[in-house]
Amino acid sequence: MVFMDCIQAKSCHSTVVDLCQNDVTADAVAHDGVDADADVDADADADDVFVQLRQLRANHLWLRQQLTQLQRVAFHRRLLQQKILYEGRAVLESKLRQLQHKHNRHWGL
Repeated sequence: MVFMDCIQAKSCHSTVVDLCQNDVTADAVAHDGVDADADVDADADADDVFVQLRQLRANHLWLRQQLTQLQRVAFHRRLLQQKILYEGRAVLESKLRQLQHKHNRHWGL
């Protein structure tokens, strides 16, 4: 049902939709794909696959979170660098104006 909520909202992140689709697929295989007289080893293998799938999902989400955090840090650094450059430019322009006034000259900015 989570998948239907994601589809109806149409505002879900692609990762959420992918994970919802995987949940639906995994549930369908877990309930429909195993016969009553299936081998115990096949059940164990299927469980291992689902455990690995859950681990992959968790790793995928962790990697996305780390990537988002690194992008935020890089963006913050870029903004800080721009701020420093603009402040330095403002100081230099102010000094130039003072010199222009002091020496009664006009130099282009």
